[in-house]
Amino acid sequence: MTDINSYVEYFRTLAREHKEINDFYMMDINEPLAALRSNIKYPALILTSLSGNFEASNLDNILDLINGGFLIIGHMGHIDDFSGEIQLISKMKQIGTDVIARMLHDHLKCEPLSVKALPGFNINSVSYEMLGPVFDNDYGVMYSCKIHDCLGLEFDPSRWSKP
Repeated sequence: MTDINSYVEYFRTLAREHKEINDFYMMDINEPLAALRSNIKYPALILTSLSGNFEASNLDNILDLINGGFLIIGHMGHIDDFSGEIQLISKMKQIGTDVIARMLHDHLKCEPLSVKALPGFNINSVSYEMLGPVFDNDYGVMYSCKIHDCLGLEFDPSRWSKP
């Protein structure tokens, strides 16, 4: 099963180690919105919420299919600076591509945190979408990917008052 703490820590680590990412926020939209009212540091990586489903074509191999992703956003100082928006989105796409490249590198090298955070990562599942304006004249790119892990659904009667 995907370890959610490892997932968050993995992306926090990527944001901290990338030379151009200056801030990290996770899942809860209120966190970056509160930061916008104070001092968000751009470019920022915002981790999106996980979603998923179980797949059991046969009951021998149950899979936890997980959809995850992140946004890379930057800020435009002036509204309606269309050429600036394109340049900013292009820069955010480059940074996001750097993150994806690092994810693939870590996956192929079986880096311990990556193994826990991104089991079954497949580069073919990565998609992206340009965003903007969002928040307070921010522009960027949202990346999505799928990961999967084997799931053990063993019933544990000790966890129930009435099995």
